[in-house]
Amino acid sequence: MANTVPFDPGYGQYLSSFIHSIEYMYAEINKFKNLGQKRFKFKTYYPQILAMIEQNTAFYLGCMLWASYVVTQKGAELTGNHCLGQEYNEEIELQEINYISEFVKWFGKDTKYYLNLGYEYPEEKQEILDIYKEFAKLNEGFVNAKTADDIKLPKQLKTPDEKGIKKIYDTITKEVVTTGNFEKLYELKDLIL
Repeated sequence: MANTVPFDPGYGQYLSSFIHSIEYMYAEINKFKNLGQKRFKFKTYYPQILAMIEQNTAFYLGCMLWASYVVTQKGAELTGNHCLGQEYNEEIELQEINYISEFVKWFGKDTKYYLNLGYEYPEEKQEILDIYKEFAKLNEGFVNAKTADDIKLPKQLKTPDEKGIKKIYDTITKEVVTTGNFEKLYELKDLIL
């Protein structure tokens, strides 16, 4: 049997489209004409929106963490790469992440307007999105990634030592993908950023 490594360690089962979810919620909010009703609806969605922002940001960090592990598996065939053989379109590839980057900028205005609360997306999390964009571009959407050797890491990422790689692998496979707790990925951030 050939040496293989999964392209997705199991993140996909927990994710849905950020764009579709946000657009659905805002369509529901905007059904109301009355500001009080809009505020109430926004307030009910607010915790979900915050959770989606966190989960998606952690997911992008998790992709880079997993890639840091994958590149150590020299010559291993990537399994489950649904991007393989597709046509690369940078605009489509970056659509979700660009949407999130823009959304977090104006989400603060909405939280102020509807809830009189401040919201500011942390700079270190924006950095995760920015580096992931470079990662996705560098790998051209993974359309040609057949083996671990085909994965390229951006120069901003540090290379973890063997102990760090093991910690990344164990945390992702034993804690994150078994529970869906993407917050655990932030504990590994310093290994690569």
